[in-house]
Amino acid sequence: MNFAVPGPMLIIDASCLYEVVISSPLAEQVRDYLDADPDRAAPSVIDVEVLGLIRRDRMLGRLDGTAAEQAVEDLQAWPGDRFGHQDLIPRAWELRENVRTWDAFYVALAETLTGTLLTFDQRLARVSGLRCTVEVLVRPQTNGRSFLARKQDG
Repeated sequence: MNFAVPGPMLIIDASCLYEVVISSPLAEQVRDYLDADPDRAAPSVIDVEVLGLIRRDRMLGRLDGTAAEQAVEDLQAWPGDRFGHQDLIPRAWELRENVRTWDAFYVALAETLTGTLLTFDQRLARVSGLRCTVEVLVRPQTNGRSFLARKQDG
């Protein structure tokens, strides 16, 4: 599959990068986007979020020790640009009524870079007033197919 993603930069959120670093069945969907757009980025907080998810799943027994170690290595090696979040704080705060704080940093970065935010978080597709495109990957239903919802706000 080849996805044409508008904007000069693909902003990937923790929900997507996590699937990639643990090599879940959903990772291929995300990799299709990453392969189609070599310019990818995230706020630097992505490492904290994804590491927390890896730890959670290791502690719950969802990942064995080897898989968790590999996921941490893959996270550290992810080639996307990490942007500091301090300059994103004002916009993240403006979004407080409709967007969770962690998510607001990804939105703010996508807006700043005129990029497209890639996420599995369906709530973001329903938020009005965002100044970026949000590509929402939908987790497969029982029929095994995945769907994409695109939201473009101006």
